[in-house]
Amino acid sequence: MNLYGDSGANSIRGYISAEEEPAGSYKILRKFETPTQKIALVDHEGDLLIYSNGHQMFGTTADEDLFAEAMIHVPMAAARRRKSVLIIGGGGGITTREALRYSDVEKINTLDVDKIMIDFGKKLKPLVQFNKGSLNHPKVETVIEDGRRFVKKNSEKWDVIIVDLPEPNEKNPKLSRLFSREFYSLLKERLNPGGAIGVACSNADSTAEYLWSIHATLTKAGFYVLPYHYFEPVAAENWLFCLATVSTVQPKDLRMSVEAKYLSTKKLRDMFDMPYYFVISKDTGKVQTDDNTVLVEIINNAWYS
Repeated sequence: MNLYGDSGANSIRGYISAEEEPAGSYKILRKFETPTQKIALVDHEGDLLIYSNGHQMFGTTADEDLFAEAMIHVPMAAARRRKSVLIIGGGGGITTREALRYSDVEKINTLDVDKIMIDFGKKLKPLVQFNKGSLNHPKVETVIEDGRRFVKKNSEKWDVIIVDLPEPNEKNPKLSRLFSREFYSLLKERLNPGGAIGVACSNADSTAEYLWSIHATLTKAGFYVLPYHYFEPVAAENWLFCLATVSTVQPKDLRMSVEAKYLSTKKLRDMFDMPYYFVISKDTGKVQTDDNTVLVEIINNAWYS
């Protein structure tokens, strides 16, 4: 995919928000506009960053390695089997790369609603090098479709399901349908016995209420839910996740069965030790349904307060 320079003379704020603008000098390599989002490819000190509607989605950074390991290896450790994996929101191929570390994985369905994101993961040279060609791997089937629509029409079941999606907000409220009790109930029907689900829950810069609302919604859908987090000290980012299973799981029983760049069994278990200010906020969680705007309101209040 050819990249070309963009002076950014026109307003870039629809592509890169002021809050998430890279520190120091950077260069916009290319801008795209699709029916669902405005995308910018950015070179920042030799790393490629991909922005969507102003917010950084992923990139070829060490932070991205850390996030992908936390996102993938916890549910993979919790699942009884790992033959089949569904990744909803995996256009960059980085989480798919981590899932491919497991030799017992036979098939991965990687979904993204936007074809251009899948194309990036398959063809954009810096990203393909970073994801080790994961989206071109013979075990991987890429699908360009809304995650809920794909799951609803598909009778297939999976051992591990990953939901790695941006937060629903007033610009894209329909994303709430991929965080609702109804959707999580559908995922429960598509989960093999002994399976596990991992859900990305934003970061600590949002609010504890967002994490606990996803926790409450998964619980309402019939899951046993454990929140966990990964604190990255260099960038001081604290990423939040939920592990959802049908049967009870204890963190002390989880272990890494593959070599990863950062995670070990001890570090994996330590991620379940949640900061006190999150623990005491558990009662703030509200259930997201197809008929309310719980998460949109939380994110809007966090962003604009």
